This record gives sequence, structure tokens and C-alpha cells, in this order.
Amino acid sequence: MLYAIRRLLDAHAPVDDLEARHLGMMLRALDHGAPVSTRSWFDPGHFTASAFVLSPARDALLLIHHSKLRRWLQPGGHLEGHDTDPLASARREVLEETGLDVLEPIGSGLLDVDVHEIPARPDEPAHLHLDLRFAFVAGHLGVAAGDGVDAVRFVELDQVPSLGADASVMRAVDKLGSTGARRAEA
Repeated sequence: MLYAIRRLLDAHAPVDDLEARHLGMMLRALDHGAPVSTRSWFDPGHFTASAFVLSPARDALLLIHHSKLRRWLQPGGHLEGHDTDPLASARREVLEETGLDVLEPIGSGLLDVDVHEIPARPDEPAHLHLDLRFAFVAGHLGVAAGDGVDAVRFVELDQVPSLGADASVMRAVDKLGSTGARRAEA
């Protein structure tokens, strides 16, 4: 898994200074042995994988309302010990959280990288998620809320900001716009 993450990160071209800083943090974390398959080590964080899934018509984005974080986000979560590569992890998370089982990757690499803080909870300290983000097109629109999800739906791309999407989600949405989708396919 570490080699697969390194290969993806080495090939990724950030679009702005913030994403470049996130990429640097991830590369340093790899150099210092940041875990990829555990939930018990939090200092400073661990790698995760998420998916920005476009509708079959590519005009809407699949979002989940996260039960613990109480926000609309893309599907994603922890890498697990049985995962063989981050893309497979992102696919698994989409299936677990939305039931969507038909996904076509857009491009062969990462859409985006992001480092964000997860707030402390009674059973774990605050920590960072080093998120590897992939782009997909859904094979159908049939979804249902799964593990850790209050609601799931496709949202028209221009309506994503109205749900309170943060800057990291909007950066990925911008990449998925007409020029971004072509960029991800390259």
C-alpha cells in the first residue's frame, strides 16, 4: 500500500499553494511511517481515501450527510488492512456509505489531496486525515444511506455550495467542472 500511495502522490500536480502544502505534508508523513491501515494511531494522523462521484450525466455530485461530523461531504474513510490500493479503498467506502456499486474512474490518478482535522471525540483525540481523493462517474443513480451516513443524494454541481461545502470540497468540485473533468482524464 505504501508504494501505491507514494506513486500516486509523486504523480499528482497540485492546483494551488494550499494543495501543494497538503501534498508535502503527505510525502513527509510517508517518509516518517504514517499509518495507512489503523484507527488507533492518531499523532499526527493517518491516510484516508475518498471519492468525488459524478452522476452518469456528469452534472451532479454524490454527497453524504456524515453522522458524526454533521456535514455534507464526499464518501470516504479509513484505509483498511485488507485494502490493496487507495483507489480500491475509495470504491469500498462509496459502496459502504451509499450502496453504489458501479463506478468508472475518471483518469488514472488522484483528483485532489487534502489534509483536514477531525475533531476530538470521547473515544479518540483530534487528529489529521491525509485524504487521497479520486474521481468517478456513477453507473446509475440508485443510492441509499449506509454506515455512518444520515442521508445521501446527488446534488447539482452549482448547488453544492448551498449545502455549506467547505473550501476543500469546492476545490475538488471546481476540478470536476468542464475543464477539471478533462484534466482528470488526462
